[in-house]
Amino acid sequence: MKKVADTIQLRGRYHVKIAIPESIRGHWAGKDVYQKSTRSTDPVAAAKEARRIRAIMDLQLEQAKAEEGWRALARHLPPDQRALLDKAGGLSGLLQEFERDKRALAFIEAGKPADADMFAIEDGPDGAPVKVVTDSFTDPEELQVEVAEHRAASAAIRAQTNARGRVLRQIGQNVDLVGDVFSLRDLVEDWAPSVDAHTAENGRTYVRRFTELHGEIGLQDITGAHLREFTDALKGLPKVQSGKRRDMTIQQLIADAKKAGAETIGYATQKKYFDMLKGLMSHAVGRRFVEVDPWAGMKLVKPKVKHSAEKARRAFTGEEVGKILEFVKGSNTDQYGSTTVDRWAPWIAAYHGLRIQETCQLRTNDFKEIGGVWSMKITDEGEDQKTKNAASVRWVPVHPALIAAGLRGVVEARPADAFAFNQFGRYAKKFEEMTPDTRGRVSADYGKRFSYLLRSKLGIKDPKAVFHSFRHRFQDACDNANISDAHRRYLTGRANKDAVEGGYGDGAGMKYLFDSVKLVDPLAP
Repeated sequence: MKKVADTIQLRGRYHVKIAIPESIRGHWAGKDVYQKSTRSTDPVAAAKEARRIRAIMDLQLEQAKAEEGWRALARHLPPDQRALLDKAGGLSGLLQEFERDKRALAFIEAGKPADADMFAIEDGPDGAPVKVVTDSFTDPEELQVEVAEHRAASAAIRAQTNARGRVLRQIGQNVDLVGDVFSLRDLVEDWAPSVDAHTAENGRTYVRRFTELHGEIGLQDITGAHLREFTDALKGLPKVQSGKRRDMTIQQLIADAKKAGAETIGYATQKKYFDMLKGLMSHAVGRRFVEVDPWAGMKLVKPKVKHSAEKARRAFTGEEVGKILEFVKGSNTDQYGSTTVDRWAPWIAAYHGLRIQETCQLRTNDFKEIGGVWSMKITDEGEDQKTKNAASVRWVPVHPALIAAGLRGVVEARPADAFAFNQFGRYAKKFEEMTPDTRGRVSADYGKRFSYLLRSKLGIKDPKAVFHSFRHRFQDACDNANISDAHRRYLTGRANKDAVEGGYGDGAGMKYLFDSVKLVDPLAP
């Protein structure tokens, strides 16, 4: 018998035998080889059957390759868009839903209420057009209700259609959206280059939550009611959104929080959402994406609270500060080595009240002598450096307790223009340079380690005691030392109470600030 490609000969007949690529074995019952008799001794018929099977496999391979492409893109979708894709069962299902929505939208638009049958236009005696009421007169109030209902239904379906269309675009499908679809999602990307990575990521998150609630609405269609409904919904968001809640939509989060009786976000967090969205809409007006701000003048109502209500965070006591500093200085483990951020961050925060990001991001060139006083700069000059606001940028004299503890020697021995401290890699088991996370922060990993230090090693279990408690302690220590309000505000990077007066002059000289800061004793009772 003649040899035929992709076949073997058994018992005088041709059998097709082709290895099945791993990516398409699901189509072939998981087998790694396809083998089946052609029941023929004819080499032409055998070759034809082999080509047929090979063609099927080639088509499946192309589909698998395309599917792997969109699946790879889908891995980067935000949770709400990924949920739409998963709910549809994948690309083909989402395409079907998108086309179905477009047909539904076309159908509802075809049934749009109109007042055309209420009157006809005819020429009057003088030739001027006049309205002539017809027999099919529609009551104006009824028509108004019908138009409103139609607009609402049309807007809802359009938002749903475009939400699916955006997902399809994100995974490489060339589909057309419906109508004016420049939305908050587009706006936040236009605005993002003007802010730091952390702020931009927050903006994307807040916009995602808004879109989860309302759908993909064009900026021109957004109203004050949308923002009001969104801020009302925010009151049900759980305070903790990590773990299993990380990929939940706003609706799922609210339902889960209600079911679990979880603590929800407070007014301060709600206001962050509110202010961010209002700021984005102001950006839209400034860029002429919209002519009128639909949220202008809107305010978030602050709930009445008792003045005696406990604060979310508290200051460390002098005893707690001493316990922390003694542990990190006395530990002989690599994590608290003499050059690490784990060793020095608590000391700097205790004696200067720096925020955690301000502390971790210090670089070696942020230290120098000014007027004979060794000083450090809190700044956002570096690519990986951030400050809360303009008042946070400042030079401050280094507390003599830090110099006595060896800080200057450590900083001056570190590489030029490096972070002032390194860290001991948990997995690498060696000292390594700190690197920013996806949000541009170098403090995230250290923050977790400090929390573990407090709770597990030092037994400070109070949830109100956190790294920021050093800042509260510093404020108390300044008050105890009777440091002037102007010096205290400057040292902690807070704006002067009198904004006009604070805009004059360069502030106090470094030696005078040093006279104040050296009085600060965070260890005092």
